[in-house]
Amino acid sequence: MSAKDSKDYIDKLLQQTYERHGSDLHICSGIFPVIRRDGQLETLTELTAPLAGEDIHAFIMKTLLNEAQQKELQKTGSADAGYQIWSKDGRAIRCRVNAFRDANGMALAFRLIQNRIPSMQELRIPGPLQDIRHRKHGMVIITGPTGSGKTTTLAALLDAINAESPVHIITIEQPIEYQFQMKRAVISQREVGRDCISFLEGLRASLRQDPDVILIGEMRDAETITTALAAAETGHLVFTTLHSANAVEAIDRLVQYFPATRHQEIRNELANSFLAIAAQKLLPSRNGGRVAAFEVLLSTDSTKNVIRSSQGFRIQDYMHRDEGMQTMAESIRGLRNKHLIDG
Repeated sequence: MSAKDSKDYIDKLLQQTYERHGSDLHICSGIFPVIRRDGQLETLTELTAPLAGEDIHAFIMKTLLNEAQQKELQKTGSADAGYQIWSKDGRAIRCRVNAFRDANGMALAFRLIQNRIPSMQELRIPGPLQDIRHRKHGMVIITGPTGSGKTTTLAALLDAINAESPVHIITIEQPIEYQFQMKRAVISQREVGRDCISFLEGLRASLRQDPDVILIGEMRDAETITTALAAAETGHLVFTTLHSANAVEAIDRLVQYFPATRHQEIRNELANSFLAIAAQKLLPSRNGGRVAAFEVLLSTDSTKNVIRSSQGFRIQDYMHRDEGMQTMAESIRGLRNKHLIDG
């Protein structure tokens, strides 16, 4: 199969994923493609044949990745990219793609990106978390496993700021997912690998670009975390993500990027600067699709003291509903009581 044929074949797979309302498409060497719909994997067995490893490799090198991304793939075994085709009804099908090596050769994981940014109300983002958008400085961390909707939650929060406030928003993403239309805000969206060489360099540069609000797509190293905490303490509203199951794990994961000699220092800085840590997961909805459950930890004197004391395991004892907080169990119970999920 030629590189063009590989592209045409993959474009048809993406078209099918879009038409079936799938969220992800997985292409691995020698097996039938698989899509994820409403959280469940479905094999596209009606297709004539799986793609061979050399066909996937041709698409990656000839169509998907630029020179810098190809070097990243060769160096680390994986690379992120963006990709877009047009649907039969004339709409852009935008994707976040990870190309990677596995035991059978090359593989691709596509995440389809919605063109429309849903509202905070549609996502059922808890009111106290929505209210964070009115703050002028501090850090907001959205955490959860891959595919839990973190990016969509952040996009909804930023778009609400965009609609309400004449501020400068800078996003540093890899790749850019939701594309914002400027409303009251000025928005500068920068893509790692295209517009800046790393999250850290993009963040450092952003501090010279007169931002009010900064989105860091992911914090992956100690220097980025240190710079982000400093930005949050010095007059910027900073949004970012981590990969953890709950707020306690998010705190521990952030601290573990640093040597033990700095753990107390980082806990103090986090306690001083954080506004909220929200963990989320997507659950099957009774009406089809999925609905998000949120754990919300807010900054209070009690929660800040617990973070400083290195006793994060006690944090849930201080997550009081009358202060706007809720545990994941409470959120799931609320969804059941509203008959939004089974159980």
